[in-house]
Order: sequence, then structure tokens, then C-alpha cells
Amino acid sequence: PGGSPSSSFLQNISLTLATPLLLLGTSLRGNALRQCGSLLGSFFIASFGTLAGAMIAFSINTIPRALLASVPNQDGLKIAAALLAKNIGGGINYMAVCSCLNASPESIAAGLCVDNVMALVYFPLVSVLASKYKDVVDDDDDDDGLIEKKENDESNEKNDSSSELSPVESLSHAFTLAAVLTAGGQFINSKLHYVTTNPLNLSLPITTLLTVIFSTYYPPNMFLSPTSTKKRSDDAKSNSIAKAGETLGTSLLYLFFATAGAPGWRLKESIQQSFPSIATFLIILYGVHGSVLWSLKKLVEVTKMDKSKYWKKVIAPQRLLTASSAAIGGPATAAALAQSNQWESLLTPSLLVGNVGYALATFIGLLFYGAANKS
Repeated sequence: PGGSPSSSFLQNISLTLATPLLLLGTSLRGNALRQCGSLLGSFFIASFGTLAGAMIAFSINTIPRALLASVPNQDGLKIAAALLAKNIGGGINYMAVCSCLNASPESIAAGLCVDNVMALVYFPLVSVLASKYKDVVDDDDDDDGLIEKKENDESNEKNDSSSELSPVESLSHAFTLAAVLTAGGQFINSKLHYVTTNPLNLSLPITTLLTVIFSTYYPPNMFLSPTSTKKRSDDAKSNSIAKAGETLGTSLLYLFFATAGAPGWRLKESIQQSFPSIATFLIILYGVHGSVLWSLKKLVEVTKMDKSKYWKKVIAPQRLLTASSAAIGGPATAAALAQSNQWESLLTPSLLVGNVGYALATFIGLLFYGAANKS
């Protein structure tokens, strides 16, 4: 049952392992960033819009006061920081920030509930807007995930299928990597008391940092497949491990959300009490987020910056909508938007920029909390 020791254990273990598992495919250099192309610029603008929305909301004195007064255990600032992280990265960032700041289960559930209600408005609206546009067509699509030439696709796919690890191997490798990286993060966190007298529980952010560094500089195949000699074979093995990590991580994240909502009807009063303040915060955040994207598009057009190929690509409605979906919902929702509208050129980049959001959002949320808590 919700709130029991077993439920708390499931929440802790699922969140702890889901974090590195979902980040195994993240790379912040080389071909990965080049494949993001101009969509990465659109994503940074969308992320800035989310951050600006949170900052504007907190500049209105009544909102932080209402959050502190209405959210259980005075966790209003913590939930606001977690929602900021969630709307740049995804659910894993929301939970990581909540865990670091020791937010109560009632507050976590209230924040998730209100955010889901807002998402029921946001995602259909984005889908309606996206349905008006066809796939982007540029003079040079090399920076939008189409780096490899079409004539080599068939041979590469054959090499991939023949060299990929089996599902059992991929899952076991992904789980082992997640366990090792988690242990490393917890070990470093346990030593923080030597550095500061009042350390936070930073095991998840440290694990996030370790996983991103590992995935960027030391792909899994470098030591998990030492006998492999073909570069293409190495890439295929690395990708299969990343896909297995995403599958396991997503399953664990679902388990966490299920246990978070397990108390059910007992959370009724706390959710009703905190709904107006959290909803107001999110309405401003979403509104400013959308306004920044629209204003930038108009500004680039008015100043004739769209004559630049790069800015013309960045403000393309398809990219802005995909970037917004990646920030608000994560890589899965961004890819679903691209796929449902047959934006093939944005399918791979949408997943990549979503992973960038996963890598950065937890730290942005914690920094925002630190600044808001001091003011």
C-alpha cells in the first residue's frame, strides 16, 4: 500500500536505477550533437522559455507565498523547482529534484497530479498546431540527423542487425552499468560531508553527471565488447545497450509513479488544497514558454535574421513545436509528435535533444531552488 516501508523502498530503488538507465544513450559531443542540428538551438530557446516562466512566476510575490502556504509540509519551492526541471527534461528530473530536496510524498503526488492536468491541455494543442505543417525541407539536411548517405543505409542496417547484442546481453549490460554508476554516485555523495557542513542528498545529480560523462567519452562497447574490431559493430552494440537502458529505465519510472500514487484517496485533501497555487505557477510557466517561442519567431522575422540559414531553420514551426514538446514532455513525446506528423527529418534529433534535457534539467532545477530559497 502507498506510504508503507515496502512502497518507499520500491520508490527509492526504481528512481535510483532509472536515472542512469535513461541516460545511457546520452552524448554531448561529436555526431550526437551534429545530428541534433538546428533543433538543438530551438530546444535551448524552449528551455529558456520554461526557465523564464518560472522566474516570472516567482517575481510575483503572491505565488511563492501561496505555494509555501498551500503545498503540504511547506514544500512549495521544492515542487516548483521540480516542475521546472520536469518541463525542461522529463519525469526523471522531477523525481530527482524531489529526492534531492527531500520533498514529502504528498507534495510529490500533488505536483504530478496538477502537471498531468496541464499536460491534457498542452499536448492536444501542440498536436493541432503541428498538424498544419509538413516535414521541414532544407537545402542541406546534414545537420538534422541525415548525416549518412542513403546509398549506404541498407548495408549499414544489415551490419547493425548482425552485430547487435542479444536482448538478454543488452539488458544485463545496461543494468550492470546502471548499478556501477549508481554506486559511484552514492560513494561520492557520502564523502560530501568533508566538503560542506550541511550537504544535500546529491547522489542522483552526481550519478547523472557520471552517466553523461561515461556515455559521452566511454561508450559501453569499449570494455563490454573488447574483441569487436569493426567500428560499425561497436556502434551497434553501444546503441543496443542504450535502447535496453531506455526500456528498463522507463519501466522503473512507471513503477515509481505507480507507487507515488498508491495512497490514492488519502491524497485528496492535500491535492485540492495545493491545486490552485501549483496550477497558477504552471499556467504562467507554460504561457511564458509559448510566448518566448512565438516572440522569438516574430523577432527573427522582423529583424530579417531569417535570411541566415541557421536562424531560418531554428524558427521553423516544426522545429519550435518539436523542441517545445521535448522540453515539456521529454524525448518520447517529441518523437511521437514528429512521427505522428511524418516529420521524418526531426525524428532522430527529437530523441537526442530530449536526452540533452534529461542531462541538464536536474541541475537547473536545483540551482533555481537555491536562488529562490535565498530571495
